[in-house]
This record gives sequence, C-alpha cells and structure tokens, in this order.
Amino acid sequence: MKYIDISKKLEKLKVFWVEDLKILDNNYDKSKISKWKDLWYINSIIKWFYVYWNLDINQNILYFISNKIYSPSYISLESALNYYWIIPEQTYSIIWVSTNKTIDFKTQFWLFSYKKIKTEFFWWYKIVSIQDTKYLIAELEKALIDYFYLKPTIKNINDIEWLRWNKELLKEKLDFKKLEKYTNTINSKTISRKINLLLKYINNDTNSIY
Repeated sequence: MKYIDISKKLEKLKVFWVEDLKILDNNYDKSKISKWKDLWYINSIIKWFYVYWNLDINQNILYFISNKIYSPSYISLESALNYYWIIPEQTYSIIWVSTNKTIDFKTQFWLFSYKKIKTEFFWWYKIVSIQDTKYLIAELEKALIDYFYLKPTIKNINDIEWLRWNKELLKEKLDFKKLEKYTNTINSKTISRKINLLLKYINNDTNSIY
C-alpha cells in the first residue's frame, strides 16, 4: 500500500506506532518508515512512534503525544500544578506519573518525563477531551499528593513557602474534603504530615513548624 492510501487515516490518528501501520498496510515493511521519514511524510517521536507530517504541535497535542507513547500514565506534579495555575511558570518538561519505570524521553518536540508511582496510588485522575484529542491529568488534590510523595526534600513549612504556590488559587480550587479523603486513603504518615504543612501555608499559619 502506498502512503497516499493511508495518509488520511494517519492524519486522523495523529500519533501512531508501528503496529498501527501494520494494521493499516497489509504489505507493511520497515523500509517504508525510513522512506516516509526521508520524504517528511511522518516525523519520529521516539523509537516506533510517529506523528503525521503537518500535525500542529500545541500544548494539547504535546499532552496527547506524551500520554500515547508511555502508558499507563497521567500528567501530575509541576505540570499539573501549572495546568491549574498553582504555579505560573511553564515547566521545561511535561511530567507524568506511571506504574512503569521512571524514564525521560528527549524528543524534537519536548522533554517528556515519567516518574514511577506505586500501582495502588495510580488513581484520582481525569480525562480531558479537547476537539479530537484526549489525555489524562491528575485532579488537583492528587497532583499535590503525588508531589509530596515524590519530593522527599519537602520537610518543613519553610520548604512549602519556598515553592511559592498561589495560596489564593489553592483556597479557591481545592476540594478540602476530597484532599482529606485521598490523603487518608493513601494512609502515609509522611504525606499526611506534608499535607498538614500545606494547609498551614494556605491559612498563613507559619508559627508551628513540624
């Protein structure tokens, strides 16, 4: 099968991998990949994964791509906090959590960073659908728990203050009952302690330092 015969299907997929090509092309052989790359019909993301040549690369597409190439995974940590405007700075990489091993993919589009989390902690994310793309992202409450779970350097309220998170938006956006529920479900003394530090920070109670 020629490229022109499957180009519309690839355009609709946006992100595809070798197995997709094998399904679409009964006469698939790996030499076609090199040829199509040389002709700029497709662009490589990482090994075995590709995007359609004229795909408009924006933030939603980056989220979509990085969710596709390494799963199961969902956006969390600084990237999720930036999504919710808790931190204003755009992160230099898109940070995910996954039940797979910790790994970074430096691509021509962006740096995709995945942090390993326990399978039993892989919950409380949502699906974001924009036009014809979908990706997973942590709920705000879970993004905070993931952050404290994966950041052992946070030890006292001064460390929380140093992060300079937006207190007013945290007060406005956080579901405190949900945060309490998730924290209790995780059942970690360390995370509970850090969440208490966060609550002191939000309420401007900086007198008591753990």
